[in-house]
Amino acid sequence: MKKIHYIALALAVFVLLCRWSVPVAEFYAKVCYPAISAGLSYLASAFPFSLEELSVLLFAALLLFVLVKAVVKKKGLGWWLGKTALVLVWLVVWLYMGWGNNYFRAPLLQRIGIQRQFFSEDRFNQFLYAYTDSLNGSFSKDALPDKSSIEADIKTYYIRELPTYGYASLREWQHPKRPLLNRLYSAVGVSGFMGPFFCETQVNRDVLDYEYPFTLAHELAHLAGVTSEAEANYWAYRFCTQSASPAIRYSGYYSLLPHVAANVRTFMAEEYYAYWMRTVDAQIRADYVAQREHWDALRVDWIDRVQTFLMDKSLKHNGVSSGAKEYNEVVSLIITLQANGM
Repeated sequence: MKKIHYIALALAVFVLLCRWSVPVAEFYAKVCYPAISAGLSYLASAFPFSLEELSVLLFAALLLFVLVKAVVKKKGLGWWLGKTALVLVWLVVWLYMGWGNNYFRAPLLQRIGIQRQFFSEDRFNQFLYAYTDSLNGSFSKDALPDKSSIEADIKTYYIRELPTYGYASLREWQHPKRPLLNRLYSAVGVSGFMGPFFCETQVNRDVLDYEYPFTLAHELAHLAGVTSEAEANYWAYRFCTQSASPAIRYSGYYSLLPHVAANVRTFMAEEYYAYWMRTVDAQIRADYVAQREHWDALRVDWIDRVQTFLMDKSLKHNGVSSGAKEYNEVVSLIITLQANGM
C-alpha cells in the first residue's frame, strides 16, 4: 500500500472519530479548524476565482477518468472499484477535514448551557409583536455602504463576538468570491454558500441589495465554523440589526421575514397569518413580493427540487434532524437566546 493510502486511511479514521466522539469534534473545531481554514483560504486568496467549484469538477473528472481507463485498458471490475473508492475517500476526507467535522460538535445551546424554549403561543406572540414593530421601523431605501466596508464591519463584529462561543476568528485575506456557476445557483435559489474544500465564501451575483448584508454575514458565520443554518441566520441577524447603517439594519430585519412567516403559518391559524401580514408595512410587503418574483424568474423547478432534496439529505446525514427546515428554526433560537439576555 502506498503512503498516500495510509494518509487517506488515517484521516478517514479521524473523521469517523469526530462523528462518534463530541470531544474529538470539539478538538477539531477549536484547535484544528482555525489553522486549516486559515491555511486553505490563504492559498485560495491567490486566485481571483472560486476554487470550490473547480474542486468538485476535478473530483468528477477523476471519477470519469478512472471509469474510462478501466474500460479502455480492460483493467477489470476490482481495479475500477478500488480506484473509485480511493477517489471517494479523498473527497470525503477533504470535505470533512476542511470544514465538515464542525457538524459533530455539541450544538451552541448545549455548549453554553441553555435549554431551548419550546413553542408557546404567548411567548411567540410577544416575539412577533416586537419583531414586527422593529421590522416596520427599520424600513429604509438608503443606499448600502460599499461592499468592502460591509465585509470589514462583519469581520470586526464576528472577531469580537464569535471566539467567545468557540468559533474561529476570520482573517483579513478571507474575501467573498463570485461563483463561477452563478446561473446554476440562481436556478435553485441559493444566495450564497461557504465551500468546505478551500474555505471560500461565495455570494450570488443576483442577490438584491437588501439581501446582500444578511447573506454575506450568514456565509461568514459558516466560515467561522458555524454549521447550523439557524445559527448562521441568528448571527447574521445579530450583526445586521446592531449596525449603524439603516440599509444594513433593514437587511437584518427583512431577511428574517420569510422565516418568521413560515413559523406563523406553522404554529398559528391561517386567518391569523393573513391578519399579521397586514400589520407589516406595505412597502416591506412590496419588497417581499418583488423578492419572490425576482428569484422565481431565475428558478428552474426540477433543478430546484433536486437541490432541495440533496441538501435536505446532506443536513440529515450530518446530524441535522430537521434537514432543510432548519433555516426556519432561527426564530426559536432568537426567542431562546433573547430570553437568556443574548
